[in-house]
Amino acid sequence: MTEAVAGNGKLELDRAGLEATLRPLERASMLPPAAYAEPAILDWEIEHLFGGWVCLGHASAIAAPGSWLMREIGPTSVFAMTGADGEVRAFLNACRHRGARLVESTEGAVRRRIQCPYHAWSYDLDGSLVAAPHMDGVEDFDHACNGLIGVRSALVGGLVLVDLGGEAPDPGEHVGELLGRLEHWRVGELERAGGTVYDVAANWKAIAENYNECLHCPGVHPELNRLSDYRSGDTQHGDGNWCGGSMTLNEGAETMGTGDGHAGHRPAIAGLDEREVTSVYYFTLFPNALVSLHPDYVMLHTLWPRDVDRTEVTCEWFFEPETVARDDFDPSDAIDFWDMVNRQDWHVCELAQMGIRAKGFLAGRFSSHEGDVHRFDSLVAERYLEALG
Repeated sequence: MTEAVAGNGKLELDRAGLEATLRPLERASMLPPAAYAEPAILDWEIEHLFGGWVCLGHASAIAAPGSWLMREIGPTSVFAMTGADGEVRAFLNACRHRGARLVESTEGAVRRRIQCPYHAWSYDLDGSLVAAPHMDGVEDFDHACNGLIGVRSALVGGLVLVDLGGEAPDPGEHVGELLGRLEHWRVGELERAGGTVYDVAANWKAIAENYNECLHCPGVHPELNRLSDYRSGDTQHGDGNWCGGSMTLNEGAETMGTGDGHAGHRPAIAGLDEREVTSVYYFTLFPNALVSLHPDYVMLHTLWPRDVDRTEVTCEWFFEPETVARDDFDPSDAIDFWDMVNRQDWHVCELAQMGIRAKGFLAGRFSSHEGDVHRFDSLVAERYLEALG
């Protein structure tokens, strides 16, 4: 069987190659190259991997009634919004009249209603249809049956999740034991202090793999490696669809930031123990959220595939409300540091994308220090194999 996807949309990948990914680390190989290079495989992933629980972003974006957070998942635009009753709901970003998109910006807010820019149909914050001009004489038209089309959603550990397919397991089961970490860092209570959107010429899985190892850090990130030895820390294990681990800060470094990690002089997030204030924890919540827990802030990347070799990456930084309120608050050391590191990562991810598409390239082997990469690839391979039956 070739490493491709048939025109009927059925996934067709080399079963032996996928089974090789699921072997123990010391005997395993990475995902088949077609997984990064075939557009039809990305189409399948959008439908099946991104059709389950996906992280839209952080809860602070929709903290107030009428505020929304919109993302594009393949051809589908979906937004989450807080109602007047304080409940978070998600909807397809499509008017029930002719399908026009209701919101065009990633974030925003309305006071009482969302109005379609095309024919002025309007909807309450709970998605119910309020006004439909010129529909009075239409037979069998029921306002109650023409509200916005809902999408299953959940708030878990400060993250806004949606399930386009509506059949994913319980969100708590999806997040699993990672929830304890998110709650311990009080992720849902933090405030955003900055954000950047990147356009990366690489497959989304290659970006996630890069995030899950630091063997490249000495050569690619010398500034980061001065703050934390790439061999430090450990791998974290637990139930749920996630992987990740920790890195230990070098002596004298307070956090990951410019100025050798002590330019910000921010207090640690309340409740962290002695080890946690000297470590940084990196977790991937499958499929698209990269959550970095620092002693004094949290960084969140979300991955949005735009093509088989192109991914939009949103990166945001969150801090304690009390820290943000300080007169001397300045997050630029963290933001500038990670903007530099991000761009270094995107460059090598793009180089890898170029090479992996070469005719005749074969799946590489995992090193003994790539356990988290192996875990991520295994999450992907397991779902491929489920589809193959």
